[in-house]
Amino acid sequence: MGATNKLAENLVLKRDLSPEGRVILYKGRIREAMRVISVNMTKLVLLNIIMLIACIPLIVMVLYYQRTEENAILSGLNFSTGIGIGFGVQDDTALAISQIYDVRMKVYGLTLFPTCLLFGLFASGLYYCCRNMLWGAKIKIRKHFFRGIKAHWYKYVISFAWLGVLATGFACSLIAILKENALYGSANAGWWVLIVATGILALASAIYMIIGNGMYVLYKFKMNEYIKNTCSLALIMFRPAIILVVFFSGVMALFFVNLISVFLMIVMIMIGFSAFAVFSLAFSQYVCDNTIGYLYEEDLKVKRKEQEKQARAKNQAKKKQQAYNKKKRR
Repeated sequence: MGATNKLAENLVLKRDLSPEGRVILYKGRIREAMRVISVNMTKLVLLNIIMLIACIPLIVMVLYYQRTEENAILSGLNFSTGIGIGFGVQDDTALAISQIYDVRMKVYGLTLFPTCLLFGLFASGLYYCCRNMLWGAKIKIRKHFFRGIKAHWYKYVISFAWLGVLATGFACSLIAILKENALYGSANAGWWVLIVATGILALASAIYMIIGNGMYVLYKFKMNEYIKNTCSLALIMFRPAIILVVFFSGVMALFFVNLISVFLMIVMIMIGFSAFAVFSLAFSQYVCDNTIGYLYEEDLKVKRKEQEKQARAKNQAKKKQQAYNKKKRR
């Protein structure tokens, strides 16, 4: 409890950007998020289509370039496995495996980071629109999407740039491990160290982003204050934050299950990114309302009492002075 209080003392307190008189709901955030999604379904689908545009470079590279290159590799090599002894036939299986993994390393190594940058730019508009929906404000997709980008782009680009570095490191180390296991039966220990390190950093970053990405549009802080508040709140609310991160990670893991992956792909194309933004914003708002918002209101109450106390003391002093002046005139 003492550690929590100390972390709470480090929070930078400020009123959020919501309209005056917003009802702060301390329960039912999931229900509220579901209501927002059902009421704004058409707008969220349109926003999701915009977010898919940010993924086009990665989609094209994986579904077109990678497949084309792999097919070219396979068509140009010989896999006769020694048939026709004496005629100089060679089995190119190991060479094919090496070249295919090299192509995948190239695709993900060159594409993940710029895709994350573009996605971060678009995410600033998405989160801004979803925030207004949670606050019950009317939005126009084009107007508010670009307004969100103009006001918050640098916060999300920085956040997703870091995610892009981790994603690139994790993907490349995983591909290297798979390649060396396929060719030599085991992978270099350095790759395992890299994949574990990036995995741990990715988990910590996901916990940060599940709170911080919402805070970016809920409050107006300096960048160092966003980082300070988010890190403090991530430690204070560590258990619910990691539960949420593990849940969404589990949902993403279902993409590797054949039948479920088709259904999830359809959902992701239709509304996946927008729904995630609404739910993560609802959670971030819940965390902020119960910490920054609550402490800010309590601080205001203390300041009001102090002002009232000073006003009473000043009034009493004034009355005493008036009484003294009146007595002196007599």
